[in-house]
Amino acid sequence: MSFTDGSRELNEEGAKYSLDETLLGRAWIPLEGLILTPPVRVRYEKHPWIEAFEFDGVRAAPAKRKGIGTKGAKGFVRSLSTIYSGAYDDYRTFGGDENFDAAGYFRHAAEHFARMAEDDGRRKMAAKFCGFAENMWREGDREMLDICMDAVIPVLKENVYMRAVLDDTITEEFRKYLEVNGSANNILEAN
Repeated sequence: MSFTDGSRELNEEGAKYSLDETLLGRAWIPLEGLILTPPVRVRYEKHPWIEAFEFDGVRAAPAKRKGIGTKGAKGFVRSLSTIYSGAYDDYRTFGGDENFDAAGYFRHAAEHFARMAEDDGRRKMAAKFCGFAENMWREGDREMLDICMDAVIPVLKENVYMRAVLDDTITEEFRKYLEVNGSANNILEAN
């Protein structure tokens, strides 16, 4: 969302926006790339340390997959470290920079988070790993896509609790991909 004095037409760039007249000027709101959950509100908040607009009921839509990505194993180790404190210790255990066993490493992480899904208090962390797995599919290079499909997703579907978390967490786009490309038996169904 951006505010202008109206001197520049934002739609000239081909993007789709909705125009709303506000007390602060014209507000251009993107029509694509957002998920709106009514009631939607925009609040201007002024604090001693910052002035900002706060949004209720507005969040970014997940990026659409455009095919094989470019992010490799080391990039995903860094990403995993944001939700898993043992990520770098495990990285060294699985060979580190010398002979990194990426498939073993990410399978091990999936097993760790699958155990979390069995505990109501840690299920939110398990859901974060499901989002991480979807990012492997969305952003990963060929190796990471294969690891996601062959090493991570099978572990997630083996655990009945984690399978439920996965089903509740992933986007419709990823769900359809798993249904088509998963395995002979639907990846999200029980064996």
